[in-house]
Amino acid sequence: MLSDESIFTKSVKELAPGWSGLRIPRACIFGLGLIGGSWAGALHNAGWDVSAIDSEKASIKEAVERGWLQDGWTSVPEFLDVDLIVLALPLQILEEGLDQLTGRIPKGAVVTDVGSLKRGICRKSGVDNQTDFPEFYFIGGHPMTGSEQSGFRVADPNLFQGYPYVLTPDKDCPPHVYQKLAATLKGFGAKVVFREPLEHDVEVAMVSHIPHLLAVALTLATQDASKEGKEPFALAGRSFRDITRIADSSPEMWKEIMVKNADAILGGLTLWEQRVRELKESLLQGDGEGIAEAFRKAHLARESLN
Repeated sequence: MLSDESIFTKSVKELAPGWSGLRIPRACIFGLGLIGGSWAGALHNAGWDVSAIDSEKASIKEAVERGWLQDGWTSVPEFLDVDLIVLALPLQILEEGLDQLTGRIPKGAVVTDVGSLKRGICRKSGVDNQTDFPEFYFIGGHPMTGSEQSGFRVADPNLFQGYPYVLTPDKDCPPHVYQKLAATLKGFGAKVVFREPLEHDVEVAMVSHIPHLLAVALTLATQDASKEGKEPFALAGRSFRDITRIADSSPEMWKEIMVKNADAILGGLTLWEQRVRELKESLLQGDGEGIAEAFRKAHLARESLN
């Protein structure tokens, strides 16, 4: 885990003026989906001037109508005089978005992303910024919230409130810089957590990626259990619906995440399979107390979620 003390500051330079109160802070969001749109609304509510870039003119139009944007474009302008860039792009084109910023934003601007994986984008940003005076500060980010629905229409300025928001600043990023971004997120009501990129990808496999796989597996297994005249789905109550809700998430998005983070997911599945074998053995042995003890341990473990 990162801390102020563990960060080595290679160089310190002035932040873009909006971070220092010299003007109303300005931000540009790349991508107005659920997360990018929610960022736009949250920044607007916090008093920022917000612009956005999105290939869908309809999303820009709706964001302007909501009052969240001052301006918007379908392609990147020659120069963006902003203090903050939020790359809310699909994982497969996230690094391309980073490439588009060279020479187009002020020195001292902060750039963050919202990608579900951090090793790739953080490695690229580190390689591109190995100079004594990098053009901008990159701070990896990942909001641990969302929805099985997608698109600007479901964007919500309160989406981040009460949920963890992971930041993965580069080791050369000065503490006062990433703490500025952290303060902005805390203003949204988010719970900021710092991680190294590899730590993030391993941990998120357990708390996000594997739950999505299990939701898919349970849904398909329930379908497999269906026989003529028997429809388990017809009996599905709240617990089944809650557990399998995330199986409705975007297949295209999740195929990218799963393949890119396969090693961490496979490691987590090994741990999960061991626990399932233990429960299965308790069932085979008729060991009710063993099952009850597993429930008790899980109850204690889940207390840390509060």
